Amino acid sequence: MKPINVLLFILLGMASLGLASIVLRKIKFQGKEIVLLPDFRESLMEKPDSTAYFAELKKAEESKSLQQKKEEILKKPARSTADTLVLMQVEAMESPARFYFAGEDRGPMDKFFDALHQVKKDNTSIRIIHYGDSQIEMDRISSYVREQLQKTYGGSGMGLLPAMEVTPKYTVAVQSTGGWSRKLTFGGNENRARHNRYGPMAYFCRKETDVASVVITARDNTSYKNRGFKKCSVLVGALDRPLTITASTGGKTLEPKTLQPSDVEQLVSFDLDSSDGKVGLKFSGANADILGIALDGHSGVSLDNIPMRGCSGTVFRRIGADNLKRSYDLLGVKMVILQFGGNALPGMSSKASAEAYGKKFYEEIKFLKSVNPDLIVFVIGPADMSVKVNGTLQTHPQLENVRDALRKATNDAGGVFWDMYEAMGGRGSMIEWKKNIPALASPDYIHFSQKGAEKISQIFYQSLMKEYEMYLLRKKIN
Repeated sequence: MKPINVLLFILLGMASLGLASIVLRKIKFQGKEIVLLPDFRESLMEKPDSTAYFAELKKAEESKSLQQKKEEILKKPARSTADTLVLMQVEAMESPARFYFAGEDRGPMDKFFDALHQVKKDNTSIRIIHYGDSQIEMDRISSYVREQLQKTYGGSGMGLLPAMEVTPKYTVAVQSTGGWSRKLTFGGNENRARHNRYGPMAYFCRKETDVASVVITARDNTSYKNRGFKKCSVLVGALDRPLTITASTGGKTLEPKTLQPSDVEQLVSFDLDSSDGKVGLKFSGANADILGIALDGHSGVSLDNIPMRGCSGTVFRRIGADNLKRSYDLLGVKMVILQFGGNALPGMSSKASAEAYGKKFYEEIKFLKSVNPDLIVFVIGPADMSVKVNGTLQTHPQLENVRDALRKATNDAGGVFWDMYEAMGGRGSMIEWKKNIPALASPDYIHFSQKGAEKISQIFYQSLMKEYEMYLLRKKIN
């Protein structure tokens, strides 16, 4: 048979079947309709479900781990921006100096960078308070982070300072004359106030004589950013009678300002040019609670160093919520860094006790966020701490349990956690830091030396900048 005849036979057969599928598709038998053949027209008109197909593809892609995505990207001849972001995320997750987020949600970190960008764009300001234990005394860690942020986003000054300094700082000296006392949320009960209006520093200095003075001087070895503050603000607690404050700088005395009696906190500010990094304040009148003296720029970043020796970070709920909210609002506090954990270790002997501490810390973060729901909270965990166990110097047995408890508390409360212990090198790292020349740790194997504080500050800031690079990529993709 000729090929043309074969083709005609096939076409005739297909046409006959098509006609049959239309004519004989359905018949009635005993009153019921029975389908004998499918209608070929429905088959031709039926469209594939592309939505479901692509949804399955997306689901399969999302189910892949970052490591699987990394392996696929490395095989590609060219990489997209999204590919670069994945590789950076994998690198961040594998780094001992990584940040930890709840469910890997970088929303809180993005919120921080959004705020910084807004400050630079609108020429406004943002205040960050760095609370911590003795590991941050003398403005350690805070001063480095402050200087780096101010270089990029503007700002100047040393931030919030007490009217009476007990622990000296590398960056600034505070000299007080007249009668002063301190009331603290931490330490022994003998230093507690009769009220809970402690303010943003978790302690305050009370003026005890009719006239008292404070002179604040930036140290010679500090950065020009610290010395070049443009504004001096004084946060004052409730007053039962007028308080007059006089500021002087550069050999000039500014117009005095008088605060009237009030049941709530008040903020008074002086614009000044502190080219010599020095300002003097004279207080006359009411025996007031001075909740803090802030030396800042007119815009940019302010970062306060507030060390709380012996504190484990579970004292913030001792501050009146209304008092803290008003203080934060007056000062423009947008973010807090909580660096604690070391002081919780002495006497801790079990994982259960570490978990109990973590639950208390969670409540502290929730309290701070109840004062300001938009507050950005970063937590820096404890550094390695070496103690003698059976005569051998080694990492405290409960340190990792405390670290884990703090990380869980932070992420559960919607904060960002940075693991200082792992960033140092983990178990036994404080011993190695002490062996370094020059020594990066103090002889107590608990605290950093000045060089060690500089190094851990740099590691923290480098980790922060890697997150910033990923932030920029996410913005570009979206």
